[in-house]
Amino acid sequence: MERNRWETAIRCLEVAVHPNTSDDEVIAAVDGFRRTTEGLPLSQICIEFACGGVPLADLAQIKDTLVRLNRDNLELRRKLAVEEAAQASAAQRLDDAYRRIHALTQEAMAAQRLAQAVEQEFEDFRAAYAQALDGMKQSNIDLRSALDDTKRRAAAEARRPFSAFLAEARLAASEAAAVNSGAGSGRLRLVEPTEPWTA
Repeated sequence: MERNRWETAIRCLEVAVHPNTSDDEVIAAVDGFRRTTEGLPLSQICIEFACGGVPLADLAQIKDTLVRLNRDNLELRRKLAVEEAAQASAAQRLDDAYRRIHALTQEAMAAQRLAQAVEQEFEDFRAAYAQALDGMKQSNIDLRSALDDTKRRAAAEARRPFSAFLAEARLAASEAAAVNSGAGSGRLRLVEPTEPWTA
């Protein structure tokens, strides 16, 4: 409401000082200004008009409110800055944790691959060991068979009569004598191995 009064008063002054206004209109405009302002100084009217029609008494209260709001605004900005710094720090910690988890995951995967490789090598070793063991078992069977054959031959040789050994020895001696005496090539047997031996 006050703003409308001050706009009317200022409009009256504009009309009064306009170059095309007649003297009677100037007097009428000044009287209109005086009635509208009710004797208030022009400076106060201009201040109140510039402040949106707020009376000077209320301006001090508005100024205090603005100062308080400014302080509150600064405090809120400070709190906001602290909160943003805390959020940035938390985000940095989360990023570090993510990088650490990623590195640990990579290490775990590498360890798992290594464990699988070791397990595969162990399985290959077990297969090769089983194959070698089977080969050794077969070799042992073959050696036992050969040993058994040797034992049987040795037992058979041990059971042969002394006369057979003696006949072989006499045959070998007569062959050697035939070669040494020049009587032959040594291929002819002078003594038959079937001759009985007599003591």
